[in-house]
This record gives sequence, structure tokens and C-alpha cells, in this order.
Amino acid sequence: MKISYHRRRKIKTRRIALRDLILRGIEEPKDLAKELNVTVPTIKRDLEALKTMSEEDFTFQTRQTSQEILDKKDTILKMLDDEEYYTENGDINISKITTELNTSRSTVMSVLNGE
Repeated sequence: MKISYHRRRKIKTRRIALRDLILRGIEEPKDLAKELNVTVPTIKRDLEALKTMSEEDFTFQTRQTSQEILDKKDTILKMLDDEEYYTENGDINISKITTELNTSRSTVMSVLNGE
């Protein structure tokens, strides 16, 4: 069953709050459920999930600033001037650019289209 983006975000937020409460010393599932306004079974499920979560799972990705986006576009434009990023047929090797910059194909295409 696929879980919607908003639901996943809500679950992640709750688990972050749960970890913070545990770090503050509240460990009883009843008390945790009361603090977070959820049921005890939900808390127990979250506690099980916390055992397998990495530190990276407790943070949200930050959006790129406009300066970072402009820098990435400048880098793509410089790559387009380099012969290394073209195939033998003279076509642009978009996949090589996307893997090297860890960016999406749509970003490279928007630069190519002058956006």
C-alpha cells in the first residue's frame, strides 16, 4: 500500500518528536501517547521503527537556495562547452552530466532550453 507524501511527512515529524521526548526522559508509552495525542499502539509501532532509523532519517532535506541553483546552472553550461560531455555522434551525454552533478534530467534540460 502506497502512503501519501503528507502522511509520510506526518509520521516522520511524529517520530522526530518521539525521539526528542525520549531524550528528555519520558519513556512510558502511555505518557508518550498522551504528549503526542496518538494511541498507545501507534507509539509502540513508532518505537519499533525508531530502532531501525538512521540519524539521516531524523532530518528533512533542505531546499536549494537560489544561489546554489544558479551555481549548478553555471556548472552545467561549463560542462556543455567541454567535449568530454558529448558522445561520438556529437550528441550531449545528459546521463553523464546528471550523475556527475547528482541532479535531475529536467534540470539539465531546462538549462539546455535556456530557462
